[in-house]
Amino acid sequence: MLNRLLSWVARLAPWMVIGSLAYAAVFIKPSVNPVPLDQPLLERRDAFFDGAVLGERVWIVGQNGALLSSLDAGANWVREELPARGNLQSIAVSDQGRQVVVGNQGRLWTRLGAEPWQSQDLLVSDLAGKLLSVSFINGHFWTVGEMGALFRGDADAAHWEPMGTGDDVTFNSIRAGVEGDLWITAEFGRLLRSRDNGVTWTTQELGSESLRSLVFAGHTGLAVGNQGQAFLSTDGGDSWQAVKPFTREHLFDVAVHRGEWLTTGDRGALFRTQTPSGTWQAWTPDGLDKSYHSRLLDTADGVVLIGHQLGLLRQDDLQLWPREQQQ
Repeated sequence: MLNRLLSWVARLAPWMVIGSLAYAAVFIKPSVNPVPLDQPLLERRDAFFDGAVLGERVWIVGQNGALLSSLDAGANWVREELPARGNLQSIAVSDQGRQVVVGNQGRLWTRLGAEPWQSQDLLVSDLAGKLLSVSFINGHFWTVGEMGALFRGDADAAHWEPMGTGDDVTFNSIRAGVEGDLWITAEFGRLLRSRDNGVTWTTQELGSESLRSLVFAGHTGLAVGNQGQAFLSTDGGDSWQAVKPFTREHLFDVAVHRGEWLTTGDRGALFRTQTPSGTWQAWTPDGLDKSYHSRLLDTADGVVLIGHQLGLLRQDDLQLWPREQQQ
């Protein structure tokens, strides 16, 4: 009798298990209590290209949609990743806090404050559609990129119009000049200037190497580029003269902070001077490595350094950012 009962139990056991699973699937709703995973502020794959500053607020953008932001001049940071995780090449911020980020394939994102991001695609070349630089100048957003891409947006970054010149060269940056002038640094030593808010442009050729960026302090301007080329103007950009070479490294950006001129670029290149037409001194503050640095931003506290490393240059030292990640 006992053997017969055990035999029936053995036969019924699989069906009992199946029945209990079916009941659970129909009547029991599982709940999940996710454990938050802390994402590091910096990752090994990170590469950063540009940034923007408004008061004590700092934004830095890079590859794979990475965006770092600080509300307190770099003391604390938040990391987020923009939708689609494309490479973010440049960011600009208006006086009202409107943020515009541009990247590959003509992608553009914008938001005001902490609102959700809104994105759109600008009409760029199918062959080379990377937007490389965006700036807020004269009440408008401006962005430039490969194949002569040039667009002007309104202060809300809602409406964009193509303003291209027809050049099939890469426009590397767009910056403000004297008395409302616009300047574009481009391939093949080309320097473009507009005095009528981008309606018409004149072009100068300064050497043959790509020009990457420029800055004006009053009527004195300096443009820098590949192979260490630098050109100086003391009349608001009407004329330019080559600066005596002080490096062969590519120079990617230039800034002025409290009367001191700084330029940075490839393989740890960092130079400074009080007189841009004079002698430039190599500067190697503690912590500076031999990687690339693509951007310099003048702030009240010092000059923000952006590239493989992030930090703040002050007098004779470099404070690396974020602190807890780069000690």
